[in-house]
Amino acid sequence: MGKVLSEPYAGLWEEFLAWVQNRVTVQGYESIRKTAYGLLKWFEEENIVPEEVSIRDAKRYKADLSQRVTREGKPLSSGTIHNQLKAGRTLFKYLVATERIRTNPFMDVKPPRKGDHLSRNHLSEAQMGCLLDNARKFDEAATARARIGLYRLHVIAEFLYATGLRIAEAASLIPENIDTAGRLVYIPEGKGKKSRLAFLTNYAAEVMALYLARGRKMVLGPYGRGYGQTVFGAHPQRLMAVANTGLRPLCRKLELPEISSHGFRYSLGTHLLKAGCDMRYIQIILGHEAIGTTQVYTRVDKDDIKDSLDRYHPRKWGKI
Repeated sequence: MGKVLSEPYAGLWEEFLAWVQNRVTVQGYESIRKTAYGLLKWFEEENIVPEEVSIRDAKRYKADLSQRVTREGKPLSSGTIHNQLKAGRTLFKYLVATERIRTNPFMDVKPPRKGDHLSRNHLSEAQMGCLLDNARKFDEAATARARIGLYRLHVIAEFLYATGLRIAEAASLIPENIDTAGRLVYIPEGKGKKSRLAFLTNYAAEVMALYLARGRKMVLGPYGRGYGQTVFGAHPQRLMAVANTGLRPLCRKLELPEISSHGFRYSLGTHLLKAGCDMRYIQIILGHEAIGTTQVYTRVDKDDIKDSLDRYHPRKWGKI
């Protein structure tokens, strides 16, 4: 994670992580662990004691973030900066809760406006069909190891695309959480530590039933695993890496836009909307607490709008 924090920053970081761990999801914890570390490292380099941070210091940190670039030389996205500042608010919320400071300096720092556009991490209906159809051809792979790897990707992909689950939610499931006959998935701890139900398509239910009955034992093998009791037998970060590692070469082979495991969730939202599914149902399917979160899927491409205009306008070409 780079340079090691010195005291008192290292001690505060460890205290904060112990406090926040049971307040966020596993995936959220990994994110805030890194962002809080970076924030404290910045204060250390600026020789600012956390208990003495002012609103001006918090705003200087935001300004510093706006000047940073990625490894590719691109400015940090508004979403990344938003998450960094959110970590600042949470860290200083902890300092207020432990009565080390009176007010949270990050509460007065406005995050940059997050774009309303839909992430590019998604495929069209046809592209998704192509990807899933090829993943199910796992028995055509050259080696036993390749066949098992592609079969695992096939199960994960069908499951994520059917349910719209976040990868951390999928990784937390145990077999008893899945009712393939009733096509229901019980998520005991989703985002915000809230339980909810997800739903399976007929085909995804069949795929999962076969996996739980026979395929899971083959995929996990005879070795002991720390997450061996779970459906996919892997830590959320590990499961994400496994899925993304399998998706990358398959997308390239099929000449499709490369997506990550989260791309199935984005794709499901857009595909349901385009098919005419009610926004309220999409909200329930994706587990969004607020309808405003779901409404991001209404940001369709300009080309889609123009195609629809040409298709449905009374003055379309051919009628004149």
